[in-house]
Amino acid sequence: MLLPEVHVDEPITISAAAELLGITVDTIRYYEKEGIAPAPERGQDGWRRYDTATLSWLAGTVMLRGTGMSVQEMREYAAAYRAGADDAARLALLEQHHATVLARQAEVQRHLAALERKIEAYRETIAATGAQAVARPPARSTIG
Repeated sequence: MLLPEVHVDEPITISAAAELLGITVDTIRYYEKEGIAPAPERGQDGWRRYDTATLSWLAGTVMLRGTGMSVQEMREYAAAYRAGADDAARLALLEQHHATVLARQAEVQRHLAALERKIEAYRETIAATGAQAVARPPARSTIG
């Protein structure tokens, strides 16, 4: 994956990788277990060590998940990459997802516009009745 770009001078631990990427250690382990992210090399102590290439792949995975790509779609993309699928095949997967994201974005924009209209209607109502609302004291409880 080309973006987002991540660089480390020395391989880092899974905890440091999680912090750098803004995800949990469990999320990284899950992506590895599901075949979405490559298993990193291990240090002499047996602990996972994440280099720039592995971190870049994980960063791309985080980005794809952030755009709403399903785990199944991420598995398919990773499998295509590992199987040596050509750039055109991988591009097709990403373009299909891109179209889905744009459609979802348009839907969110429609909902946002409706929400903004509703907020404005409430503001206008409050402004028109504001003097009356301020003049009325709040209801008091009769329970002492």
